[in-house]
Amino acid sequence: HKSNMVCLWMFLIFAKFIIERYIVMSEKIVAGNLDEVIGKNVEIRDEMREKALLIRSNLNIMQIRSSTQLAMQILNLYVLVQMPLDNQYWSGAIFVKKGKKIPVINTALPRANQYFTAWHEIYHLIYDAVSFSHIIETETIMEERKAEYFASLMLLGNLLPYYTELPEMDFLSKIFHCMDTFSAPYKAVLIALYESAVQNENQKLMSLIKENFDNSFSDLADRFRKLGLDDNLVRPSYVINVGILQAKIQERIKQDPDLNYNYENEQFLSNIIREANLMMEEKDA
Repeated sequence: HKSNMVCLWMFLIFAKFIIERYIVMSEKIVAGNLDEVIGKNVEIRDEMREKALLIRSNLNIMQIRSSTQLAMQILNLYVLVQMPLDNQYWSGAIFVKKGKKIPVINTALPRANQYFTAWHEIYHLIYDAVSFSHIIETETIMEERKAEYFASLMLLGNLLPYYTELPEMDFLSKIFHCMDTFSAPYKAVLIALYESAVQNENQKLMSLIKENFDNSFSDLADRFRKLGLDDNLVRPSYVINVGILQAKIQERIKQDPDLNYNYENEQFLSNIIREANLMMEEKDA
């Protein structure tokens, strides 16, 4: 399948130019382990709140109010790569070469997921000293939890007051409004809300969240439109941004213009971009 080839080729092109090692998002959260996740959040809450505050105060030089725009500004400092990959379980990664960390985001996922992934990867880029140096499973799992919690803090902040003040409507409609306002994915909203419900001993809200946590929606865009919300948040962007790879290839060509291998790599990347564009055309058809 063409889209699967895009995913494979993207990995291969990184193998040619960048990979020494990489880390990806891997934690799977369901209703059954929600209490365990909240328990871990309690352990790291103060640390992550401090790190979130440092980002807002030290890296927001231009005083950007939008959390999503701030995330992209920070990632661009690390030469962000964006590519649509037809794999719903692969949202992002950090590739490393000689100490240089390259963030990658899958733009075939909904924008809300991309924004959350962006902050997740920013945690790894700036604060994670474990995952890039050695592999100890218990430590890397905790770093993933820290990255998830950090992303939640950067996007969602104090969610409960907003949820509470929403007009009377069904539970899912309230959650979709929260997603729209905070530009966050469905499960991220529910996890943050569940944590607040636990702290406030709100059993009714806790039950509602668990009952709906494992929902999957094939009509999320339609649901957003019916509520008068912008459905772009729950649609992919399909952005293609591979400037770092193009620059690397051009650098190699300038260093050794007589080596055919460099031109083959240039054509290889062009094929990836073309296949990605074809995938987008197929999605739009």
